[in-house]
Amino acid sequence: MGVKKDDKQLFYQEYGEGETLCLLHGFVENRDMWKPMVKTLSQKYRLILIDLPGHGKSPLLEQSNSMRAMAVAVNEILDQLSVETVKLVGHSMGGYVALAFAEAFPQKTKGLLLLNSTPEADSAERKKMRNHAIDMAGRNYQALVSMSVANLFSAKRSSEFEKEISQTKAEALQVTPNAYIACQKAMRERPGYSNLWKTADYKRHMVLGSDDGLIDPEKMKRKFLEAGVKIDVLTGGHMLHIENFKEVEGLIGNF
Repeated sequence: MGVKKDDKQLFYQEYGEGETLCLLHGFVENRDMWKPMVKTLSQKYRLILIDLPGHGKSPLLEQSNSMRAMAVAVNEILDQLSVETVKLVGHSMGGYVALAFAEAFPQKTKGLLLLNSTPEADSAERKKMRNHAIDMAGRNYQALVSMSVANLFSAKRSSEFEKEISQTKAEALQVTPNAYIACQKAMRERPGYSNLWKTADYKRHMVLGSDDGLIDPEKMKRKFLEAGVKIDVLTGGHMLHIENFKEVEGLIGNF
């Protein structure tokens, strides 16, 4: 199903009944990343799976594809579905959108689970890496995406997930170079939400990978455990929903 945003249709799917849980996929992913969990989670929750702008069946937004603009688009879907309060789960970029949503719509936010995601803004080094990726996207997009996806998995166990890595690469390549570049720029420019994350009164949970090359779980524990954030560190890299499926499914199910 879809909802109009900037005269374009954003796509979502809905499953189950109960407390509303909105699942937001990561960069160059789509709502299908959650499909293996739907049968289990929909027994407890009313699930809303959204294709974020530029991903899956949703086009880029006309005016802006900032995390804030994506959060507003998510809210418009929730409004259409008469959702008054919601828990959100965001993987990677989806976590950034969820944080922007929580800042913009605190009265609607009942809880936020960040999966392989962080409330911190990009470091100078990370911004440099994004700029390099943006430059590469205009020259050899297929090679860039293929290499980037492979690096998201823990090198220690990548041979176990060859099929899943191949499938993830194929799905990532469905995202157009224009959408790739727009979202990289939006992530590069996103603000930090560390103060919000430390002081929010809704349920806060982080699920992080022991071998995630993008997010240091020990640093996250030092910064946020004392603020009452629940933090679980699971074996795996940046793709825990694949590398550690059962544990992630269980943690979301008990969120």
